[in-house]
Amino acid sequence: MLKVNFSKKIVLAAVAVLALLAVALFISQSSAPSTSVQVINVGYLPVVQTLPLFVAVEQGLFEKEGIRVELQRFDAPNQLIDSLVSGKTNAGAPSVAAGIATIVESKNPGALKLYSLTCGTLDSLNDQLLVAKNSSIQSIADLRGKKLGHIPGIQFSTVAKKILLENGVNPSEVTLVELAVSTQLATLSTGGVDALLTLEPINTIGTAQNVSRLLVASPMVKYVSNPWCGATGVVSTKFSNSNTEAAQKFVKVMREAVELTAKDAPSNRAYLVKYLSLPKPVAEKTPLPLFVSTKGLDAKTISAYQQFADLFYEMNVTSKKVDVKQMFWD
Repeated sequence: MLKVNFSKKIVLAAVAVLALLAVALFISQSSAPSTSVQVINVGYLPVVQTLPLFVAVEQGLFEKEGIRVELQRFDAPNQLIDSLVSGKTNAGAPSVAAGIATIVESKNPGALKLYSLTCGTLDSLNDQLLVAKNSSIQSIADLRGKKLGHIPGIQFSTVAKKILLENGVNPSEVTLVELAVSTQLATLSTGGVDALLTLEPINTIGTAQNVSRLLVASPMVKYVSNPWCGATGVVSTKFSNSNTEAAQKFVKVMREAVELTAKDAPSNRAYLVKYLSLPKPVAEKTPLPLFVSTKGLDAKTISAYQQFADLFYEMNVTSKKVDVKQMFWD
């Protein structure tokens, strides 16, 4: 009987020791600094406006902040915006459609926060109206009865109509055709469309391949707003609310990358070769838009972006105007 009681005491003592060890291990693991890396899903379009994201990835800027990104390519701006609003994508490169972002703001205020704008001016070629190399079209007025291809989504269909109206052409006289960036030049060269309203690097590629001709440079700047800030970098509020620190680090990195890209270092253009599959000579010649942070943005650019946002109200796309300053990341 004594032996049995003694054995029970030994077992109970052993259990107690193990329990204390387990508690100590739990405490040490809980207090130890986390070594996990926050993964952020970042959406982008295959256009030059995405370059700051490539710069950030290739120069290891995210790793320095202890975060990692997974890149998600989209061929249509509205698909990227939908993914951001739903929370499937956490943030967007500076190629997110800035016009569609204002439409989202009108319907779901605060859903997206903008950390940068990507703009074009008459001196910084960003957008173009192209026709086939041997086309007889000489002016926008000549587009009556023709097919005009554009990047998919409400942003480009709206600005296309605005440009036509500004040139005395009723949009009903022109057939608008949505075309993914990757198919635009092929469709133009085979006669599927008569003209393209597009972004770089399509113009530079078409010129290099001798399949397109520049009809109007910077049509958005001339007929919509100057500068025309058609793209933006964004963070989903759903993500930033639940991952505040990671979102702040992401914005910090991307704003640094925007500044680096704005300096137009020749080495950065190599990333266009890697990520957009551009031939090196094309990447070297492709003009870059203006990349600017929304922090400390000048009054002229804010006014121009507001003018662009107001267009969607004027064209009956939205039922109310939005204040673009409310959309900027602090």
